[in-house]
Amino acid sequence: MLITAIEKRKGTRSAVYVDGEYAMMLDAEIIFNAGLKAGREIDQNALFELQKQSDLRRTRERALYLLGYKSHTKKELTDKLAKTSDEDTAAEIAGRMEELGLVNDADYAERYARQLANSKGYGMSRIRQQLYKKGIDRELIDDTLEQLAQTVDVDEKISELIERKYQRYLGTKKGVDKTINALIRLGYRYDDIRRVLNTFDTPQEYDYDE
Repeated sequence: MLITAIEKRKGTRSAVYVDGEYAMMLDAEIIFNAGLKAGREIDQNALFELQKQSDLRRTRERALYLLGYKSHTKKELTDKLAKTSDEDTAAEIAGRMEELGLVNDADYAERYARQLANSKGYGMSRIRQQLYKKGIDRELIDDTLEQLAQTVDVDEKISELIERKYQRYLGTKKGVDKTINALIRLGYRYDDIRRVLNTFDTPQEYDYDE
């Protein structure tokens, strides 16, 4: 197999032609280090290895760019990298970022869970759903929520939400139902909601056990 041309493309990439036909795109540094040039003989295995090196380099650079923009879970990063590279390369680079400490699912889960509780007012079940969507391991989610539960007063959170958003609805049974449904969607347990509602003025005819 004969390299017949190397044509520069956008950025640091160049198109490599073998036996007169387009073969692949490679980074300029890979081409330089391998000493590739028109007229040089090369076999298929060597080409494959160079392409793998180039893909790893490009995917690593993209991973660093993404992580410089914001934190990602390992799954989030892998999925984003897989949009521009093959799945194996994406997984390998995401794993490397984890080894370097640039991806830390435990730290991410702790910060994200606390943010959802404090900023969004989410309860534990809604936080669990959001962490799962981020690709956090189930066991890690359990540990994260167990730690969070030690620092969050559920009754206080529910009471604050009612006072801030729903107290005006508590004058009717329909309004109380609306409040309960809204709080359940936010991730709070019915029993906890009912207990807190008992501290507010609600219609006497309202039966919490219906």
